[in-house]
Amino acid sequence: EVEVYGRPTDARSPDVIELEEPLTTYHLGGNKTVSGHIFQTAAEVVNLERSILITGDYSTYDDDLQGIHTAIMNRGALADIRYTRVEKCGQRDLFGRYCWHFHLVGKCPTCKYIGNALVDSAQSAITIHGTHDTLTSENIVWLSFGTALYTEDGNEMNNTISRNVLVCPGEALSCSATWQGKVAAQAGLYLIGMTNHILENRMVGYENGIWTPGTHHPNGQGEAVGKICTQYAPFGEFRGNVCHDNYRFGLYLDNQHPRNLVRDADGFVTDSSSCNEFKEDGSDNGFVPANVIQDHFDWHNMFVG
Repeated sequence: EVEVYGRPTDARSPDVIELEEPLTTYHLGGNKTVSGHIFQTAAEVVNLERSILITGDYSTYDDDLQGIHTAIMNRGALADIRYTRVEKCGQRDLFGRYCWHFHLVGKCPTCKYIGNALVDSAQSAITIHGTHDTLTSENIVWLSFGTALYTEDGNEMNNTISRNVLVCPGEALSCSATWQGKVAAQAGLYLIGMTNHILENRMVGYENGIWTPGTHHPNGQGEAVGKICTQYAPFGEFRGNVCHDNYRFGLYLDNQHPRNLVRDADGFVTDSSSCNEFKEDGSDNGFVPANVIQDHFDWHNMFVG
């Protein structure tokens, strides 16, 4: 993290920052040519400053990890939050206590989180839970433990998650933490609800960049338990994402097999046989056309994406 000191109030940040001393950690940069293809391997430069600050309690947060939390709750609610900074947020190991939380809102095309900076979160900075058709775009999440952005129950559908930058700074596994019984559930983008649009995001420094643990929660969580078969939910549009410098995988699609699920408007399966590998007539039940991961780039992770 680079902070610009000595800058007059309300003055714009400089386009060029000159460092008096070299960085303590090696950073790749510029373009790399591999087998005739050019790839940009550059660290992210992000602006964490905003003119509006929402903060938890500085005096106790570092000791008890119980920060500020918000929830947009139940049908008919909506939130439109743009270009703020929220810090010292989330409450470790407490269900629903996230920095920002769309909670069982149902369809909400007017629900938007845009252009915000979420800094130092005890657990999932942004959670989409039982909610559909929202927009979470151009946000920065910096230092969020366990995961940065989370689709919680498995029935979440048609949410657009685009152009967000999710960064865990520091040494390997520095953002890993046991939360809500999820000992090994660590990822920048942690998707139990799969039928969402994942577009042009960047995930950096987590245990996994993007993880879809369908086999860990095959019957969903919370309100969706027994009403969804997460391992077989088809993807939304999945394009242009970048994962680098993650401790394990960049993109980790964990045994996802998209099928032609019959679901209602809340994403709940109404015909359990549609989770099966074959239809009643014996024909293949695989989703057609096949889901495609487009223009994805993984680099400098422990394992191939």
